[in-house]
Amino acid sequence: MTNKSGMAAVSIILLILVIAIPGLIYYFFEWEKPQVRMDTDLTIIGRQKEVSITFADRRSGIRDFKVVLVQQQSEFGVASLDIPQKGVFEKTVTLEIAPKKLGLKDGDAVLKIQARDFSPLKNAAVLEIPVKIDSVIPRVSLLTRAHNVNPGGSCLALYSVNKNVKRSGVACGDLFFQGYPVREGATTLYVCYFAVPINVSRSTPMSVMVEDAAGNNAGTAIPFYVRTAHKFRDDTVTVGPEFVKGMAAEFQQVDADLEGRLPEEVFKHLNTTFREENHRKIRTVCSDSDTKQLWQGTFIRMPNTAPKALFGDRRTYRYQGMDMGSSVHLGVDLASTMSDTVPAANGGTIVYADDLGIYGNTVIIDHGQGIFSLYAHLSSMAVSTGQQVMRGDPIGNTGTTGFAGGDHLHFSVLVGGAFVNPIEWWDAHWIRDNVTSKLELIAGHEVSRAAAPLSGNL
Repeated sequence: MTNKSGMAAVSIILLILVIAIPGLIYYFFEWEKPQVRMDTDLTIIGRQKEVSITFADRRSGIRDFKVVLVQQQSEFGVASLDIPQKGVFEKTVTLEIAPKKLGLKDGDAVLKIQARDFSPLKNAAVLEIPVKIDSVIPRVSLLTRAHNVNPGGSCLALYSVNKNVKRSGVACGDLFFQGYPVREGATTLYVCYFAVPINVSRSTPMSVMVEDAAGNNAGTAIPFYVRTAHKFRDDTVTVGPEFVKGMAAEFQQVDADLEGRLPEEVFKHLNTTFREENHRKIRTVCSDSDTKQLWQGTFIRMPNTAPKALFGDRRTYRYQGMDMGSSVHLGVDLASTMSDTVPAANGGTIVYADDLGIYGNTVIIDHGQGIFSLYAHLSSMAVSTGQQVMRGDPIGNTGTTGFAGGDHLHFSVLVGGAFVNPIEWWDAHWIRDNVTSKLELIAGHEVSRAAAPLSGNL
């Protein structure tokens, strides 16, 4: 019995050891590899590329890492780091990669990232990312020479590039306006409509900017001439209790945050904070435009109307001696008979047909290549989002919805999400001189490209 008991005890001990030893080995000897994560979308590297990489090891911590570029079996060191002691369980690094400075050539390469942990086994993880090196800087040529601009107006620039680009357009003042291929399939010729600031001067920066998929960028300045500065009106609009209370009551019905506030508080909120919120909404709607030109000819001005307020008018609202906010009028107010039919100014796609705060019932039409028209204060809307319209099609009727003191149409034109003076787009001579004549010259220029390279200005 004693021998049997002893044998059983030994068996139990051996079983415990069999179970425990692997656990002890696992505890003291970490087998898991570190984690390596590329936080930057990386398929192509230009002359310089910033990348973010995260290393993680939750047990023993990160010991070291190395980043290299491999091309034709040669390694080119990008970065490396030795961590002297345990305790770093996760580390994110930002690296500047400049392939040309490292000695790489344009073409295929592999970004190789290696990390080791503090385990006695020195577990290693390797991440390899195929990349393409492209150090060729785009070359941009401005093809238009006539850039005669009006304060608050529109302008068109035509330009060519010598390679495919990811992003191109015009930087004017503090804003950037997207460029579009002149026509479908044109990958080197671009057109860009851009808005001219109301306070434009000879010192206002204007330039064409292009950037390729590798992040290489280039630009060229746009020469321009500012026509005689327009004198925009300064108006003080005195509003009475009836109008203030009416506006407050209307918007309190649809905005619970305005309930219980004094009418003058609501009015000031509408004229300041709410107005800016509406403008942000408009910019969002107008941030995505059809790449093709959808309009033809002069934009229609609603017939039999008289302008009551012009683009650029600076208004200050006064109520019982109090300042109720100020604004710049960003369109033209056209008065006609009550509930008169409103035509589409030109062909395009309806991208908005709904209530829009101070603008009331509003329709926005995308005319392609960054050009939009806006129709506000409508009593009714005859179109819906996504609908195609032709020049002159009825889109609704004039009204008093939103922040309106009487029946009228508020009409705006936007270029790249920025409001511009609509009067230019109603002017056949302006359209001819500043848009269609340039596009016609480019069309002829394209025909000759097979025989001769692009050169000169239009």
